[in-house]
Amino acid sequence: MKKFVRLLSAVSLFAFVTSCEQELYDKGDSEYSLMRADFVEAFVDNDKQVGYVVTDDDERLQLTTPYTAQWIQRPDTTYRAVLYYNKVGEKAEAIALSRVSTTQIRKPSEFKSGDKTDPLGMESVWLSGNRKYLNLCLILKTGAVEDEKVTQTLGIIGDTIVADDGGRRTYQLRVFHNQGGVPEYYSQRVYFSVPLEELEVDSLRLSINTYKGVVSKGFRLSR
Repeated sequence: MKKFVRLLSAVSLFAFVTSCEQELYDKGDSEYSLMRADFVEAFVDNDKQVGYVVTDDDERLQLTTPYTAQWIQRPDTTYRAVLYYNKVGEKAEAIALSRVSTTQIRKPSEFKSGDKTDPLGMESVWLSGNRKYLNLCLILKTGAVEDEKVTQTLGIIGDTIVADDGGRRTYQLRVFHNQGGVPEYYSQRVYFSVPLEELEVDSLRLSINTYKGVVSKGFRLSR
């Protein structure tokens, strides 16, 4: 049998799984009792090590010790990630750094399987403090499959830009989801981020087709 889910997307989406999701705060006296977690941009040097990160609130944190991982494949680049850390003065002592995939907004015609909005679970959607990313936490239903070609696909569809009477522009978005024949036996949490810096709009309106119906979320980009 194959893994419960082989998650693919047209935008290289990866499942975000970490042991840090355990209830580490209960005891209050472990090394994780003061641990923080932030979505960040992780800056990689020529040795494929992360020396510092910038959080979604634009706080620069130098790491007490350079951090590396197998998923860091390219030198001199920036990765989207979530950092689990302890604050040590003005620096961060990294406990774990997990990659978070990013997805560009695409037109329906760019998805080979057509315009799909199969239902899924929505845990949370939020705008980063610096308004550079729209972050999503979704719950996929998955199951074991024999055929490697049977995969789920996620993405973001950009439909239209609507202007109000005052000239303010809102980009209408949808979550693309193709269940792709994958059985719906188990739940898996997936995180990803949508870069927003190049958008010339004032706000977003995102629609998500969930198992409980369509949910719509609005986000203001202009300050």
